[in-house]
Amino acid sequence: MEVALIIPLQKQTEGGKLYTRIPEIEARLTELVTLTDEDLIQLCNQSNTHPQYVPCECLLYFVRRSALANQALFDPLFRILSERIFRKLPRAANPGGSSVSMLNSDIQESVFDRFVEMLMLDKAGYDARLDMFEIRFDKAVLSLKNDALQKSYRSEKRNTELEYDDSEDITSEVETASEGFNPFEQADFNHFHYSRELDAAIETLPDLQKRIIEMIRLDFPIDSIDPQEMTISKALNKSEKTIHNQKNRAFARLKKLLEGGI
Repeated sequence: MEVALIIPLQKQTEGGKLYTRIPEIEARLTELVTLTDEDLIQLCNQSNTHPQYVPCECLLYFVRRSALANQALFDPLFRILSERIFRKLPRAANPGGSSVSMLNSDIQESVFDRFVEMLMLDKAGYDARLDMFEIRFDKAVLSLKNDALQKSYRSEKRNTELEYDDSEDITSEVETASEGFNPFEQADFNHFHYSRELDAAIETLPDLQKRIIEMIRLDFPIDSIDPQEMTISKALNKSEKTIHNQKNRAFARLKKLLEGGI
């Protein structure tokens, strides 16, 4: 039986060497390419807890290839891939239209639009940027998310400046109140009522604290040893001490509000 060949990536390093997928992905593609379209769709629909879960890197491989000549396969696979992308982004749904939900909605729209643009260019010819998604899908999506957030803050900064830059040490009361508390790690974080109360509480914070909390919610680090990684300190152009202090003040305030304080 003839073994189907996996199409290699075309993106090259500065030295002219072709990028390659990680061996585990290449091996999985070799298995998946033997499936019928129906079986492939069914397997791609399985959750990440399924023993034969199809990684996003593999799913994208088949989305790219089916976009050229197999619309019946492309449509369901693209829908599955789109759902996975949105699950990796901050949720936009929020009654009341707070600044948090609007920021999340902007990020979702920006990331998805850029991904679709790359996919359309890939269909028309070849977009080597998508090769990075076949190598490390989550990292590539995170890069788009970082770009979208930076763009959002640059746009907002043209219209307004952050209120203050308070780098003084926080009081022991604030430090005690915020210690060990993270509003996004609560057991009922995904509960509708808790999420709504949290969003409302965030809206009461000063602008600087609100932006810090929004970025923490998006999993941005305050600082990093990696000079290329986007951090909250870099994005807001504040010292790490300022960010830490304002985060603690915000957490203390949120804890008080969520526990029924004034």
